[in-house]
Amino acid sequence: MSHSRKLIALVDMDYFFAQCEELRKPELKGKPVAVCMFTAPERGAISSANYVARKLGVKVGMPVSMAKKQANELVTLPVDMQYYSSLSSRIMNALTAKYKKVEVASIDEAYAEFDAQGREDALRIGAEIKDLVLNVSGITCTVGIGQNKLIAKMACDSIKPNGLRAVMPEESAGFIEKSNLNAIPYIGSKTAERLGILGCKTVDDAKKLTLEQLESEFGRKKGIFIYNALRGVDERAIQTNRARKEYEKFATLGHKDPFNLIDELSASLFLRLSGIKFQEIGIIIIYEDMTVRTKARTLKFLASGIDTLKAESRQLFREIQAIDGRKVRRIGLRVSKLKQTNYLSLSDYTA
Repeated sequence: MSHSRKLIALVDMDYFFAQCEELRKPELKGKPVAVCMFTAPERGAISSANYVARKLGVKVGMPVSMAKKQANELVTLPVDMQYYSSLSSRIMNALTAKYKKVEVASIDEAYAEFDAQGREDALRIGAEIKDLVLNVSGITCTVGIGQNKLIAKMACDSIKPNGLRAVMPEESAGFIEKSNLNAIPYIGSKTAERLGILGCKTVDDAKKLTLEQLESEFGRKKGIFIYNALRGVDERAIQTNRARKEYEKFATLGHKDPFNLIDELSASLFLRLSGIKFQEIGIIIIYEDMTVRTKARTLKFLASGIDTLKAESRQLFREIQAIDGRKVRRIGLRVSKLKQTNYLSLSDYTA
């Protein structure tokens, strides 16, 4: 009888932003689709692309103009972070309710820890996760399973899109040795090139380097990481209470006064923060032509009062509109550089 072992699954939503758009616009299925962060009409960068677009050479980070040359029929859509965040929250809440340890790694990735008795049981749980995500959101995902986060991510990356792969602990060493150097998470192509200069073309070659050699070439922290990753070692635990890096809130302007809407958004963000202090405030303006302008300011102090949030957000809006007075469709506010506190001072309640 197989013994139960702890395993980790990386749940990665396939081409998430673009798939969200396909979900609400089914007519996009089968077409090359890219979600873009526009800075002006026809200008900006690709944030997400479906696999139809990727096969035509469209890549994340590519300028929109270049992407359209790569794929003449490319459908480009503006980022709708509020919509994507709502679907992400639905998925993450479902995973957290189902599994004891879940770490939300990003808007479209989560790690889940579970116990399994052998490969069949691990694959059964992986299929269960895929069904759960699909049922609560309509989104497909890829699930990679391994003994730690590193192996889970490599398994996931190797089977995209809409795939499922389990690399059991006894298979990890062989799995890594058969992989390309740039397939190991966080090594990437540039680090692989530098390893190549050192004479390392394969994982087996790189494992012959001493820890001292890697630290000398890449620095202590990265050197240690590479040394361990080449051997499948990753001791990072699941962080179930991972700290938020930012909070944001969007709303449609409609017939409202923009400053009144900014005050409403400030109040909503203030309630969500619940005493968390912030040092950076940003505003996102989406115009009627769906282009996006953003501006942020870092304060000289940690703040938590609603008055500061209102005043700085209003000023950021004025500064953008002073040079770009087009008609506004939506406004978003974002606070970042956060610091958790356990109390609210009386001044935090100033309305």
